[in-house]
Amino acid sequence: MKPITILGGGLAGLTLGIHLRQKNVPVTLHEAGTYPRHRVCGEYLSGRALTVIESLGLRPALDRLGAVEASDILLALGSSVLHRRTLPQPALCLSRYEFDQFLVQEFTQLGGVIHLGQRVTPETKEGTVLATGRQPSTTENGWRWFGLKAHARNVTLQAGLEMHLSPHGYIGLCQIENQQVNVCGLFRSRTSIPHLATSWKSWLCPDPTSLLHQRLRQAEWNESSFSSIAALSLSPQKAAGRSGIRIGDSLTMIPPVTGNGMSMAMEGAHLAAPSLVDWAADKINWPAATQEVAQRLDSAFAPRLRHARPLQQALFHPIPRSILWNLARIFPVIPSLLFRLTR
Repeated sequence: MKPITILGGGLAGLTLGIHLRQKNVPVTLHEAGTYPRHRVCGEYLSGRALTVIESLGLRPALDRLGAVEASDILLALGSSVLHRRTLPQPALCLSRYEFDQFLVQEFTQLGGVIHLGQRVTPETKEGTVLATGRQPSTTENGWRWFGLKAHARNVTLQAGLEMHLSPHGYIGLCQIENQQVNVCGLFRSRTSIPHLATSWKSWLCPDPTSLLHQRLRQAEWNESSFSSIAALSLSPQKAAGRSGIRIGDSLTMIPPVTGNGMSMAMEGAHLAAPSLVDWAADKINWPAATQEVAQRLDSAFAPRLRHARPLQQALFHPIPRSILWNLARIFPVIPSLLFRLTR
């Protein structure tokens, strides 16, 4: 079997590495950072990612790590709340701190080789898969996008997942292992935020009259879990026409409001693996593998990205957001429909 090199050790890269090692493909993975570490992430897997986890035989181990199932969702706009709704399929909540470390251990136990703390220049050459993470963009239409995340205790939720809309973004809450709650938000600003490292709590809980403020007013924050990310690009990208094989955020990033980012990272790895195994076994050449992977990724993800983009835009404009919110109150099927369309 010919060896494969993966650049990037996030969910996409590690999932692909595990899949390939289960098929006895030699794999070397390069990751610029170290493990374990906190990342800005909603920290829940929903939709088809659970099928990927089952197919790789990982679910029992995640349960032992303390992963929490979430079966319902609550949506709030300030103090206004939509009725709690059951998810079409339960989500699985686990911190990236634990999840990434677990995937690294699984990969290395399978014989995968990983080099940490090495930033390798991305190259779209034969035998190399790019899973290097997001494509940075300083601004989009004059807006700067940034994400914040921290864990907290002494927070009681009324649903497995909660989504709270604020004037400048949205904040998601879910319970993770060890009775912690992950608090993660996406925001935008016309100007840079120079003191974000000290003002992050005011962004994660901005409105004292909101339901979110009630949730977090007695929160015991784990300061060491705070992380932030900026220069986000939320413009959808297709795999077709791009050089090399790209998976995860290296290909495209779905708006986080959908809660489908972690799933798409793992799904992308799962979709890419069969063609890479065939290439490693000399059954197809690299251009054919690249084309097959691109077709699968675009077929799976293009519909979700097409629906996620206008949803993201609507939630950041007061008038469309108000219309959508009121329609959802009148027609309860709307949130469920949007959930399905972005999966």
